[in-house]
Amino acid sequence: MRPKTKSTFVLHNPSEILRALVGLKDVRILAYERRGPHVELMIERILNDVLCARCGSPARVKERPIVSYVDLPVYGTPMALAWKKHRLCCVNPECPTGSWVFEDHRIAAKDCLLTTRAAKWATVQVGAGRTVSEVAQELACDWHTVNDAVTTYGEALLAADHKRLNRTSAIGLDETSFVRFSRRRQNYATTVADVQNHQIIDILPTRDTHDVARWLSARPTDWKERIEFGALDMSPAYAAVYSVVLPEVTQVVDSFHAIQLANRCVDTVRRRVQNEQKGHRGRKHDPLYQVRRTLLTGEEKLSDDARERLMSSLELGDPHGEVVIAYMIKERLRDFYQLNDVDAARAMLSEIQHHCLKPAMPPEVQQLGRTIRTWFDKICNYHLARVSNGPTEALNNLIKRIKRIGFGFRNFRNYRIRALLYAGKPNWRVLDSIVVH
Repeated sequence: MRPKTKSTFVLHNPSEILRALVGLKDVRILAYERRGPHVELMIERILNDVLCARCGSPARVKERPIVSYVDLPVYGTPMALAWKKHRLCCVNPECPTGSWVFEDHRIAAKDCLLTTRAAKWATVQVGAGRTVSEVAQELACDWHTVNDAVTTYGEALLAADHKRLNRTSAIGLDETSFVRFSRRRQNYATTVADVQNHQIIDILPTRDTHDVARWLSARPTDWKERIEFGALDMSPAYAAVYSVVLPEVTQVVDSFHAIQLANRCVDTVRRRVQNEQKGHRGRKHDPLYQVRRTLLTGEEKLSDDARERLMSSLELGDPHGEVVIAYMIKERLRDFYQLNDVDAARAMLSEIQHHCLKPAMPPEVQQLGRTIRTWFDKICNYHLARVSNGPTEALNNLIKRIKRIGFGFRNFRNYRIRALLYAGKPNWRVLDSIVVH
């Protein structure tokens, strides 16, 4: 018959209640003290025949230092564990070993002021999007105590979770602002994302081609061989990284950035024509200014009234049809991404490119044509595998949320760990088996 386990709620012996709160084998409760709203338990580790790790001789107790650790609250009451440790020394006078402190990772890790269970709980809470200050307030300790524990256990979790990196065959590279020093000086970081599983692989403290290439080169060979597609946003630096480190990878310019480029072309033409016709920037009652957002909307999404209003405004504000040309090319490029046949899509993009490069086209449209010519193959590769760098952009938004709740970062290590715990999708079950020495 299975023995019935007792709940802490039905225990009557105070010693049994305290042992249940600690919940660790070979740990003895020495004292209980309450100071106002705070409770402190003094504990010690039961030792049995400890030997010197170098010579195997018996060890004797030299000192009993007491170290206080912040523990998880109990029913809203802040708790602390005062661990009366054992500083040991070898009895063999010829042994070069000096003294050492007996450690037990179940109670607390070395150089960590949170107990192991409190540190792992805090790591999960911060990984869920809570601020370090909120967690520190709940544990009744300072910010640095929690942040040091989260950084230590977060790094250990990310290093131990190997499956997190072994599921993807398509990655994306994109830049994001790390810290703004002034209006003209910013420090950028590179986000390496798994665009298939929508998770961050890593964040690099630079966007320099050589540094990003060095990071990719250091990845395991089997991981690099598994990568088939590399998404990017028409960045020559990231294209060079793929070409040098992963030459077999099919580079893909995703639809988001290509259509964004066409939208920018339409808006640039509209603003130039606006200035030429009115002699000033767009104002409330100017025809082209009134439809500035409509021009960037997909034609199939427009209602009949919106389409009629767009045509009327273009007739009034675009006498030479330059905005119309840019708008139609943008819509043609959107149609390109709706095709399912690779050869038909390639032929359509070639037609768009040649049309844009005609001498009679507006200069902004000609610039769009030159960009399409430069990235022609990589744009067409979208139809080989509909890989997009959009997930990387979305993950950057999650990173920005971490920056907002943290009121910005200056320490890149804290920034990286917080972002990876929140948007890197680590396997939190691995955290239970993490041992930090």
